[in-house]
Amino acid sequence: MAGCAAKPAHPGRQLLFFSAADMTRLAILVDLILPETDSPAATAAGSHEFIDIAMSLCATDVQQATFRAGLAALVADGFDSKDAQQRIALLQRRAEADIRLPYNQSFFKILKDYTLTGYFHSEIGATRALAYERVPGGYQGDLPLAPDQKAWAI
Repeated sequence: MAGCAAKPAHPGRQLLFFSAADMTRLAILVDLILPETDSPAATAAGSHEFIDIAMSLCATDVQQATFRAGLAALVADGFDSKDAQQRIALLQRRAEADIRLPYNQSFFKILKDYTLTGYFHSEIGATRALAYERVPGGYQGDLPLAPDQKAWAI
């Protein structure tokens, strides 16, 4: 897991699991899931790079095969030539089709899980998307939250 803790790499980083073309697609996909809003997009946190590392080190063979097949299916459906709205629609259709599948057989579930994990475990996700307290106080099991208050990163 020490490799997963690395900061997002610079261009030219050696890829562990994906091809350069797949990494380009993956960067688009993670930003469709977590676009820039009042917090940075998933690519700013290096979620796509986290997925490359985690897929090679943490995913099972079945999960790896599912993910590769899912990316190939997107390419076959013309993902690369579609505009942003068409890509969102394509990803939504894939999510709807995958909802009934077990995790290991669901491209979308794996993609979403790894995207969120990479994002919220990054410095950007923990400090700019979540409220961050460097030295948290004592345990408080039931805290009232104000409307639109962010959850806490600990």
